[in-house]
Amino acid sequence: MSGRFTVGVVCTRGIGPERGGREENEDNYLVCREGQARYRSGAREQMDPTEGSGLMVAVADGMGGHAHGDLASEAAVQALANFYGKGREVDPEGALHAFVLQAHRRLHKRLAEHGPVNSGTTLTVAWVLGDRAYWVHVGDSRIYHYRDGTLTCLTRDHTRREFAARDGREYLGAKNFLVQSFVFGSRGLGHDEDLRIDAGTDTGACELAVGDRLVLVTDGVSGVVPDHRIRDAILEAPEPAACATWLAERSMAAGTDDNITAVVVRVDRLDMFRADSRSYDLWDDPLADTDDPGPANGGQTG
Repeated sequence: MSGRFTVGVVCTRGIGPERGGREENEDNYLVCREGQARYRSGAREQMDPTEGSGLMVAVADGMGGHAHGDLASEAAVQALANFYGKGREVDPEGALHAFVLQAHRRLHKRLAEHGPVNSGTTLTVAWVLGDRAYWVHVGDSRIYHYRDGTLTCLTRDHTRREFAARDGREYLGAKNFLVQSFVFGSRGLGHDEDLRIDAGTDTGACELAVGDRLVLVTDGVSGVVPDHRIRDAILEAPEPAACATWLAERSMAAGTDDNITAVVVRVDRLDMFRADSRSYDLWDDPLADTDDPGPANGGQTG
């Protein structure tokens, strides 16, 4: 059986071009549970039937111009929904890791057939099975875990400085320069058809308890709302929908000109989880049931 959760989602363009913001919303999100996958498709919410176990949530911040970033983020969450529908895993953390790497290579190859791949998306995913949340991360969106007044950021932003620190290299450039994204690939870390996802650092698992929160946000939130204010949001707005709205409103008030996505999960009840015998087959096509997104050319816009 799966746990029982309350989920709140806000995914918005933000302040809009009339106030110096984005023309379009290139962000996306995913909520998979109880036979349904929810994500943004164009200007509406798409709800598809799906099988699968537990709860899967994700945020994706598309980059590369409004048409292309939107395609990249939607393709990412559609691929995840397809993966979720395949069922439970013996090793959920390892399966997520392998899936994201393979999905990236396949999607990058598909888009490269149309020309240079200049668009991409962050992709930050949490999969709750039983009393544990398994996660994988690419880019600079974030996952936070909240318990009993303490907020912990589980992910590390994929900046040049971050990877230089991991490798023991000196780096004197811009602190927040994003170094890689799903679909686009790696900027300066290797070939674009590859991603660097360090197991145990860019993947992980954490135990959950009743009353815990998982908060997933794009950098339209985390870039302007400090961690202690995200903690305040949970305390001041205990209902997940209200908390997600709080984060969006504070982000706009703090001056973000980016798109804004916040997914807030409250753990209401936890049930036992037993993995089945299935392991992820690297030769499965994780994109088999997604639409071909077509060309993905355009300038990188962050």
